[in-house]
Amino acid sequence: MERIRVGAVALAVLLAAGAAEAQDNKKKSAEAAPAGPYGLPLLAGVKEKVKLTAEQDPKVAEIYAAAAKEEEETKKRAKDNQTERKDLERFLGEGRTNTINKILAVLDDGQKKSFDELLKASGPVRKKNN
Repeated sequence: MERIRVGAVALAVLLAAGAAEAQDNKKKSAEAAPAGPYGLPLLAGVKEKVKLTAEQDPKVAEIYAAAAKEEEETKKRAKDNQTERKDLERFLGEGRTNTINKILAVLDDGQKKSFDELLKASGPVRKKNN
């Protein structure tokens, strides 16, 4: 009986240590890769890499601001309505796709290639053809 008790305590300690380490890793990965709305590259990175013109800069900034607001509202509605994670991910994916398409509409062909490279570096991209 004593062996079972000692084994259960040891197992509980190992599980707690593993959970703490996983939480630390999650925080580190979030800190290591800051992102814009919907996991898009940061606006500053887009401005630097894509070389936005004076005319494009405020348009892309406005798209980013609207996307950040929409993402926040989507997450809040999902929380309020207790939406399943799968559905929330679908809604966020649609928001990401719409935002990407709006940005691409502002860019010229050379800038689109640079933006696509940034997207590839930031993670998987799902595009919808309109």
